[in-house]
Amino acid sequence: MLAVLRIRRLAVIDEATFEFSPGLNIISGETGAGKTIVMNALGLIAGARAAAEMVRSDEKEAVVEGLFELEGTALAPELTEALDLGRNTQVLVRRTIAEGGRSRATVNGELTTLQSLSGLGANLVQIFGQHEQQELLRAQSHLAILDQYGDLDGALEEYRRIYRRALELKSRVEELERQAREREQRLDLARFQLAELAGAGLAAGEADELLRQRRVLANATRLALAAHEAEAALYGGENAAIDAVGIARSRLAEAATLDPAINEPLKLLDSAGAALEEAARWLRGYADRVEADPARLEEIEQRLEQLNRIKRKYGGSIESAIETMERAQAEIGRLETTEQEQAEAARELAATLAQLAQAARALSERRASLAARLKHKAEAELKTLGIRNPVFEPRFEAPAAQASGLSLDGLAFGPNGIDGFEFYIAFNLGQPPMTLAKVASGGELSRVMLALKCLEARRRSIATLVFDEVDAGIGGAIAHVVGLKLKTLARFHQILCVTHLPQIAAFADKHFVVEKREQRGTTASSVTELGPAERVEELARMIGGSRRTDRITRAARELLERARA
Repeated sequence: MLAVLRIRRLAVIDEATFEFSPGLNIISGETGAGKTIVMNALGLIAGARAAAEMVRSDEKEAVVEGLFELEGTALAPELTEALDLGRNTQVLVRRTIAEGGRSRATVNGELTTLQSLSGLGANLVQIFGQHEQQELLRAQSHLAILDQYGDLDGALEEYRRIYRRALELKSRVEELERQAREREQRLDLARFQLAELAGAGLAAGEADELLRQRRVLANATRLALAAHEAEAALYGGENAAIDAVGIARSRLAEAATLDPAINEPLKLLDSAGAALEEAARWLRGYADRVEADPARLEEIEQRLEQLNRIKRKYGGSIESAIETMERAQAEIGRLETTEQEQAEAARELAATLAQLAQAARALSERRASLAARLKHKAEAELKTLGIRNPVFEPRFEAPAAQASGLSLDGLAFGPNGIDGFEFYIAFNLGQPPMTLAKVASGGELSRVMLALKCLEARRRSIATLVFDEVDAGIGGAIAHVVGLKLKTLARFHQILCVTHLPQIAAFADKHFVVEKREQRGTTASSVTELGPAERVEELARMIGGSRRTDRITRAARELLERARA
């Protein structure tokens, strides 16, 4: 159960502490006093998302803390392990909301994720409010209520796992079918590209080599003349460099007999002579090789034009053209296996749909059994809430075509199964059952919601139930009945209830009042736990508003005495 709730700097509440008890805890107060902020605080410790506007004006952060007593509460082992709760009998949840709406959560001082906190909150506390009542008017929510009542989370998640796989396979099959329609066109293009590029015999760097050869052939005469002249200057002509080196070498060879130090430059001249002779031989051979070859030059020009055309067509370079060729080859291989892939994907989809149908039928069978039990239990609950002859019919109907397009043997699969489902109800004897949206008044809707949530909570053994204005649309004798129902429910669960009705508040085991005060130019709400005398005053306020008469005070005392009876 929730033992303590502490709120600091949350909206209009500067600081407030609730010390709740087992049984029925009532929270009352004028409209706008801050009761909604208390509900927001309860939502935050149960894992609800935070918002920037929750932080009190001119403050940096808001803090909400909830201390839960786990005695007698059975948590899922994986949840206990994930939150490292061990054998702790207390859990302290803390939510801090900073400016901008960023928040962090801790459990027993250890940081935790919002997802983990939501899982813990769902096991410890369940909140019912106006939103849940409005959801009852939507037929789409009724199947979820049945599943929650029957604790079908595991079976539904297994169904959804297969459903998601079927959607993936359906998308894959459709994509392969689309590819098959385009297959021949894409194959023709890929084969044409491969034939053109493979036939071109492309090689990286070929264009550069061809350009070099073209320059040589285009300037063959100049190159040959330059080689001849250089060879003559080195070796074959008058005053050739090789002769000058020979003369210098002869003179130094004689001198070296007189001074061995001259041997060093003599060696250098030997090397120079050898190098000049090698250079002269290379130039002579080069001059003989280099000659104009118009046929070869034309061949190179044609090849360069072919390569330029390919570069323009396939990405601007030979390298990109080679990449295109490799992609075309891979595309051909892939497209040629598309038909086989399509057949395999279709077979897997058929097998998965068969699995899905089996899971859906099993889920439907469990739902049908649950719906029959829910009918009798809901009618019994509604009778305890003052509806004398209720008829409550959970009806299965043929679902409309599902947006998923998944179907098999006349079954249309959706994310929640194959069942169309809606609650039908009659509140008066002889009245035919109709949809809730057509027949339920505000008060009747409140009682239906209370009946269903009581059944669900009892089945799921949730420790703390929070009711936010469950009294909407009711009053008088029915309000007393609802109060008595909450009191009875409080034997099995801790109940926190926000109410405007004194008939309900009179049943409280502990009563808190939220009040708003204006001081020093600011507005702040405070929380007070009421003693016996203060409870009489608060009930009198709830009965008569600002008027306080002896008659109203006596009525308040009578409500308390009647609730204790």
